[in-house]
Amino acid sequence: MTFYARTISCLAFFLFIILLNVSLASDPNEWSPTWKLSPNKRPENIVDEAITVPGDIKKSQFFSPTTCGACHPEIFKMWSGSTHANAWRNPLFQALYNLGKKSAQGESQKRAIESCVRCHFPIGHSSGDKDLPIEDEKGGVTCDFCHSVRATTGVGNAPYILNPGNAAVMEGGTKYGPFADSPETIHKNQYSELHTRSEFCGGCHDVSHAGNDLPVEQTYTEWRQSPYNTGDPKTSVHCQDCHMRQRPDFPCTGSTERPDNPGFATPKIMGGIERPHIWTHYFVGGSTVPISLPPDSELQPQMAIDRLKNAATLEIYEDSNVEKGGLLQFKVGIENSGAGHYLPTGLTELRQMWLEVSVTDSEGALLFNRGGVDESGAIDPKATIYNTVFGNEKGEKTLHVWEATHVISDNRIHPKGKKEESFAFVIPQDIKSPIKIKAVLNYRSAPQYVVDSLLGEKSIKLPVINMTELTKEIEL
Repeated sequence: MTFYARTISCLAFFLFIILLNVSLASDPNEWSPTWKLSPNKRPENIVDEAITVPGDIKKSQFFSPTTCGACHPEIFKMWSGSTHANAWRNPLFQALYNLGKKSAQGESQKRAIESCVRCHFPIGHSSGDKDLPIEDEKGGVTCDFCHSVRATTGVGNAPYILNPGNAAVMEGGTKYGPFADSPETIHKNQYSELHTRSEFCGGCHDVSHAGNDLPVEQTYTEWRQSPYNTGDPKTSVHCQDCHMRQRPDFPCTGSTERPDNPGFATPKIMGGIERPHIWTHYFVGGSTVPISLPPDSELQPQMAIDRLKNAATLEIYEDSNVEKGGLLQFKVGIENSGAGHYLPTGLTELRQMWLEVSVTDSEGALLFNRGGVDESGAIDPKATIYNTVFGNEKGEKTLHVWEATHVISDNRIHPKGKKEESFAFVIPQDIKSPIKIKAVLNYRSAPQYVVDSLLGEKSIKLPVINMTELTKEIEL
């Protein structure tokens, strides 16, 4: 075979491999946020029926959270400080949502921005209400919404089927959840396997663009493809096992304990049953500031910080032969050791995770620095930010999800996966030994300039969270 023929053959082979990989990666059964579980692998209340659409129900059919809190005070207290409770009135969401409504062009973009309401105000969306006040008591992801979900049609883009009672006449109907033997007062109870599995959470935590089907949030899919989803009910770790076990002093991640939470969902005096485990309703994620929580919420931000501090670990690897005047080369490894999904996840075009690395001498003099944050909140442009970068139809980067048509890059870290970053600098001759390498993994909910542009420059300064850090001394 001639050189030319061999070259063509090799190119054809590599092209085949690339196409094969694209084909495999594009298998809807592998990545699509709207896939359906096969009948033998899905909870019984994932069904082939029509989903609830605007106008199918009335907002007056649902109880307000405060009404639910009359019988479930502790659960209500947990929920009221959560991101679920504030999903509609979150000022950053509202600013992005209103910007989208004004700037979205064409039916594809308009559908994408309007579909946000289906998860952020599901009762309002399903009732078909056009006027949805920010302070609506039934806004956000409420108690009666979640526990009125009779079934879903699969996972992704909120495929829920609602079966509410009629709060207008104090008729509670049937509430679906993890217990079938709860005391029945204002409503009946029915056990729902769906409510105990990740597929329930995946209804809203797997999102594709309503206009072009681009996967824009894949937290459930990330979990489904992770080592935490073993396929065995005895060993699989579901979303609820981490996010509905956490309480003060128990971060409950893949790298921490996930102890039971014994107690009463309804007070004993009201007929409540003491159980070995009650699911908590703090719903803690990565939100660390009141921008996405009620202004008086202090507990959840601290719990979010505790969770972030148990999500990842670091390692430092340096050259074995290091001397003054020579080149110091070292690597920092990052492992996603605690999250059941990618780091970061969710609105990954906004969320920022990056390494800050510094080298100092024995007297604290700074010799090298990468990944710092300046006074304006801007991250060192040489730092690697772990996030998703979306592109619009012009091929330009965009933070506006409604404009997104494709993914330009995604360098986030898989569950139990690792990334490495390499660094190098020349060691001064007059260095005072030992030198110290310090690596810090930082996190921020969004770029500061985005918050400034949407809410005003002096609205709020997003904190930079130290997720974990590691230092290593080197003798010269």
